[in-house]
Amino acid sequence: MPCQTAVLAIGHSARDSFSILLEQGVFLEPKPFSVGVRAEHLQEEIDRALYGKYAGTPGLPPGEYTLSHRENGRGCYSFCMCPGGQVVAAASEQGGVVTNGMSYHARAGRNANAALCVSVGPEDYGSGPLDGVAFQRRLEREAFALAGGGFAAPVQLAGDFLANRQTTALGRVTPTYPRGWQFCKLDEALPPFVCEMLRRALPRFGAKIRGYDAPDAVLTGVETRTSSPVRITRGEDLFSTTVSGLIPCGEGAGYAGGIVSAAVDGIRAAEAIMARWKPLD
Repeated sequence: MPCQTAVLAIGHSARDSFSILLEQGVFLEPKPFSVGVRAEHLQEEIDRALYGKYAGTPGLPPGEYTLSHRENGRGCYSFCMCPGGQVVAAASEQGGVVTNGMSYHARAGRNANAALCVSVGPEDYGSGPLDGVAFQRRLEREAFALAGGGFAAPVQLAGDFLANRQTTALGRVTPTYPRGWQFCKLDEALPPFVCEMLRRALPRFGAKIRGYDAPDAVLTGVETRTSSPVRITRGEDLFSTTVSGLIPCGEGAGYAGGIVSAAVDGIRAAEAIMARWKPLD
């Protein structure tokens, strides 16, 4: 459909669109993102660690946290923390496992969960425009195969992960991932540098939130869709550097990292259109 201006606001998992845009001559470049696992703890344990003796007081909301650790130029951080929530299946392709998280409005679930992810960049997976997509897909397919197919997810307890041994039984925390799960060694699903960084970060997070690195905390793999692996390059005016009238916008374009920042980028896109087409005084 011919038009003078188009705002392209695709999602960060629109892999088919990335390929089509590249074939049509739109300039794309790889960008950093993060991969890792979903970490689950008992919500009451998180509340106790954050609120102390006031945990359980009527009116106090379920505890939330944000954690980060940086070492040797690489970061590990919590992302999309879901109090009283559950781990969800978020695959968009056959033969791949992708985890995400959510909370219902009441946030009344037994477990808390959050992505626990390690930063990756083109130096880790290649400099081609779609090399980051290929990297994500490889991890997702390895997780799918490792857990036996059928979109089951690989699971390992934190204590076993830290000791690099096979998990044989659950503790107090039961995984909430709905498509089934299989005890696996996450080292077989994630790159060595990701596992190494997770092992360095977990005890540090345990020092900040008591019990975060508890032996029976559940780690479910793999979390690969934290943000877009692609940036659809645009100029200072927000328009594409290669296609006249095209405004790449939001998460899929590589200019936002969540719902709110994507909405703000949409406002900026509208302002850019108004600035270009405003009537002359």
